[in-house]
Formats: sequence, structure tokens, C-alpha cells
Amino acid sequence: MKKRSFRKNKLTSYIDQAFPELQYFFNGVHIKSVYALLKEARNRFPFAHDSSLTHLLEAASHGHFKKEKAQELRVPAQRSVGSNDSSISIQITQTIEQIELLDRQIDDDEAKIEQIVKATGSVIMTIPGIRYVEAGMILGEIGDIHRFPDYHKLIAYAGLDPVIRQSGKFNANHTRMSKRGSGTLRYALVYSAHNVVKNNDTFHKYYGMKCAQGRGHYAALGHCAGKLVRVIFKMLFQDVPFDPYKLGS
Repeated sequence: MKKRSFRKNKLTSYIDQAFPELQYFFNGVHIKSVYALLKEARNRFPFAHDSSLTHLLEAASHGHFKKEKAQELRVPAQRSVGSNDSSISIQITQTIEQIELLDRQIDDDEAKIEQIVKATGSVIMTIPGIRYVEAGMILGEIGDIHRFPDYHKLIAYAGLDPVIRQSGKFNANHTRMSKRGSGTLRYALVYSAHNVVKNNDTFHKYYGMKCAQGRGHYAALGHCAGKLVRVIFKMLFQDVPFDPYKLGS
């Protein structure tokens, strides 16, 4: 995913050189129909007079971009300040192909992770908002839950334990997470907490309470991730499904 993000950033920079108006026309360029258009264009930037490409855009978007919308693309193409350098066009085509390859690899890996998590029958999949990928990361990093004597140890292992900033007699009003331990587990927990907040009232209220106390978005999510650890620890330790009334404390 990091490699894909890097390639997408590179693609944006290439398009800014060849046809900078394109991303404003589509409000972004990382769309399958735009990729199809750019690959077909190859050395024909900015394709202002190529009617076949307007038909391609309509077909690639499955009708989302109508023929009239596609034809409107000719206006910014005719007025484009971009470079008509064939080497940039080649870079655009190759980068899109690399992104599409990474997309397929990520989809394959996520499908395999889903199969593995389903086979475990883990109770954490009963938590609303937990995805198979993050569940796989959490289970893989935790391993045997019984190697943690209490949830405090698990929180510390994830690097979500608080650290108080001190200097002489100064004590900060707010703490921050230590970020020690497993970065993979911490990422999966924070990402999952974001989704759980959107899918469970108890976590949503807890997030709102932390924001009302002056915490920023990510600080509040960190607290929600710590709460999620407590819930996951109890669920795995007792092998019980999610219950917002019993496990929401």
C-alpha cells in the first residue's frame, strides 16, 4: 500500500507536467476511467482533437461520464499549458500499469487474509466496524492472548500507553501515546477504532467526550484505540462475542 501511494504521487507529478488541468477537470485523477484514458492517450497529449478518446472515457466510466462531459475535456486540453514531452507520456503509462499491478496484489492479499481470519472464527469479527484485514493484523500481532497477564500489558505492547511530558516541575496537561512496541498492531487498532467509532454508539460517544475535553481528532482516536484494546482483551481472554453493554466500559 505504501508502494502504491508512492506511485500515485509520482503519477500526479507526471500529469501536472503533461496536462495539469486534468485533475481539476475530474476533481482528481486516481479513477479507473481516467487511468484508461491516460493509457490509451499514450503520446497523444493533450488529445484535444482525438474524438476516439472521448468515447473511450464514456465507455471506461460505464456511462458515468457522458459523451457531452467527455467532449468538454477538449476545452482545457486545447488550452493546456502542459508539456507535450513523449517521455512523460511513457512515464504516465508505466506508472499506471505499476499502480494497477499493486492494486491486484493488494486485492489478492486481502482476500487471503479474509480467508484466514474466517477460518479462525475469531470473536473480534463481531465488533462492528472491524475489517478482516485489520482483524488479521491484530490477531497476528497479539498471538496467544494468554501471554499478556492483563490488558495494561497489551496496551503497552501496542504503544498506546500514555507518556506524561515532564520538565523539572512542569507537568503537561495532556499525555501522548508512547508509540513503543508493535507499530503494526498500533496502526491496526487506531484504524479499527476509527471504523468502530462510526459503527457503535458507545465508542462514538466516547470519542465525542474526548473531543469535548479538548483532544484533537487523532488524540481522541488514540483513546478509542486504548478502549478497543480493553474490549478485545476481554473478548479473546474469555472467548465471548462483542456485547456493547457488558464490554463497553
